[in-house]
Amino acid sequence: VTDDFDKRLLNTFCKIWFNEEMFGPKFRFFKSYSIPSVTKINDYMESINELPNFDSPEAFGLHTNADITYQSKTTTNVLDCILNIQPKDASAGGGETRES
Repeated sequence: VTDDFDKRLLNTFCKIWFNEEMFGPKFRFFKSYSIPSVTKINDYMESINELPNFDSPEAFGLHTNADITYQSKTTTNVLDCILNIQPKDASAGGGETRES
């Protein structure tokens, strides 16, 4: 929380999401995201393992385009990193270098 707007947003989320209704059998945060009604650790672990490996942006209240933006930025960062670690062509001589 970095400012008053963050605090207001978190307070709003708490008022909407955190209440007695969330422990009911029909409550879902998003499609298959619910609070498991189990009592044993192994059952919790099984519930966790059944969750999807990759969350859609909609699970966090974001538009599906958020994933496209994320993938584009990640691709740009990876390609920039690859270009930055390429050997630099700094010598004017025709001799061999360790990169050739």
